[in-house]
Amino acid sequence: MNWGYKIVFGLGAFVLFIVGLAIYMVSNDTDTLEDDDYYERSLNYDETYRKKENLNNNHAKPTIRINQDTLLIKFISADNKGQLHFKRPDDNKLDVSLPFATTTDLFKLPLSTFKKGNWNLEIDWKSGADSYLVDQHVYY
Repeated sequence: MNWGYKIVFGLGAFVLFIVGLAIYMVSNDTDTLEDDDYYERSLNYDETYRKKENLNNNHAKPTIRINQDTLLIKFISADNKGQLHFKRPDDNKLDVSLPFATTTDLFKLPLSTFKKGNWNLEIDWKSGADSYLVDQHVYY
């Protein structure tokens, strides 16, 4: 085989590779940077802002630690009730929302069922008459 055929076959293989890659990228649109529910979230942003302001004004940011395979959340007061939203930046299929309620200022959650790696933890809770919202990066 002479060099002309090798160039044609090489160029043909490259074109097939690019076409295959384009078809793959169009058919698997999972890398979008916008949330699926962005419109609903924008309508409720005033409440989110109020919760974050309450967090700053009342100095109510909880302390979050991981001790071996247990997540420890220490609140500034007792009697907390709300939701924990664990969001995985690399795979949204692993996202988990868990309700919680405490009678003390400490909440413990075993993490043995969670995939190890980087997580975004969003805590939305109510303590007394005030509602709070905090976002934290957690590496387990």
